[in-house]
Amino acid sequence: MNRFPESLRSQLKNVHTYVVTPFDRSDPLQVDLEALRGNLRFLVDAGVRVVAMCGGTGEFEALSPAEFLEVTRVAQETVGQQALVVATVPGNLPVASELLAAYHALGVQAVLGMPPLIRGQIPRDTDGVVAYFRLLCDAAPLAVMPYNTQGWPAEMFCRFAEIDGIIAVKDPCFHPHELYKAIQRLGDRFVWIGNKQHDPGVVQLRYQMGVEAFTSGQSNFWPAPELELHVAASRQDWDRCVELQRQCAPLERLRMQSDDAAMVKACLDLVGLYGGPVRPPRCGIDSAGRQQIESSLAALDVPRAGG
Repeated sequence: MNRFPESLRSQLKNVHTYVVTPFDRSDPLQVDLEALRGNLRFLVDAGVRVVAMCGGTGEFEALSPAEFLEVTRVAQETVGQQALVVATVPGNLPVASELLAAYHALGVQAVLGMPPLIRGQIPRDTDGVVAYFRLLCDAAPLAVMPYNTQGWPAEMFCRFAEIDGIIAVKDPCFHPHELYKAIQRLGDRFVWIGNKQHDPGVVQLRYQMGVEAFTSGQSNFWPAPELELHVAASRQDWDRCVELQRQCAPLERLRMQSDDAAMVKACLDLVGLYGGPVRPPRCGIDSAGRQQIESSLAALDVPRAGG
């Protein structure tokens, strides 16, 4: 029960770079679209083939509906021929429905669906969440990927499997046993997209259990090890997976100490790309933290853009 071509499923089985939304340094209420274009060109030149716009690292909570659309439009125009552009819809039905129609007009094929109601908590009545995603799939002929920020049980994935428009599930693996139960029950019904977690380094275990892709913020500024990690995991080269994750673990530990988007933006600035400020209530990296990040990038020999 899948209305989408196998080629789209194959495209989704890759590293999903969650692109930052670059704001103007002098006015963080404005998106710097030229900086966005430059960052996107860097990504596709480095081999990134899935770019997810306006997600968590893209500060979706701080964006207006018009900004969701404008950022996605720029991505589609800039790299849509070289990479799959995944758009995002917030957990608000009228806004999401309008965005879906606009995304479809842009030629977008796949969208990440933020769940409605409470983030980080399973709603008391999950029927409403299922109905929400069913209505999203009816709103436009796009491939929808629910993002499990609520810790759904395996049964929830089974209910999603009855909705033809859902092609994949993004899961942060906070409750991995429930995800693995769902994979065992549903097999290849979905493309299973997980979280990598270089520290402690568990990608090889997740791919062994059926995960086929992972999301990444680090690949905004250092895509090479992330792309190689996916290739190694797909080939079941588990020793190489462990080696690559050990290499990236210091950055993972720093990321866990700060705001994810703020750290990625600081790293972009430090490697010669454009990160810029975050929007309040997020806070940027202070000078001490920035020095720590800079030292870590140097120790890991992270290349400068264009270097």
